[in-house]
Amino acid sequence: MTWGTVELEPEVRVWLERLTTEQFATAAWRRATAMAERESWDGMRERRLAEPGAAEAYESARLAFELGAAVRELRVARKWSQVELAAAAGMTQSAVARFEAGGTTPTLPVLSRIARALDANLTVRVSRRTGAA
Repeated sequence: MTWGTVELEPEVRVWLERLTTEQFATAAWRRATAMAERESWDGMRERRLAEPGAAEAYESARLAFELGAAVRELRVARKWSQVELAAAAGMTQSAVARFEAGGTTPTLPVLSRIARALDANLTVRVSRRTGAA
């Protein structure tokens, strides 16, 4: 079975041709070993969440998802399509779809228009964290 050929940049080809068979084999072995030693999903998630700003981004995504799910639940309870909600809120259907999927974080004025269209209350609350000093 032929897997095809790869066109290399001239300088890469020259570099590869200068490698001894032993150097090439060592590099290939290291690459294969690194591929076999990939970390688990849980390990990668834990490492990525420890990066600066990751926890805040994760929390923001969680909030966007929960807001979208709450709006979708209200829309479905009214037996409205996304098109109907969009028309009532002065938005496009695609904007409603992105919002319901948690793909955007809406502004307060947009949330207010959606709540008004759904005949729902919009409550924004800031309170002290439990256990905070």
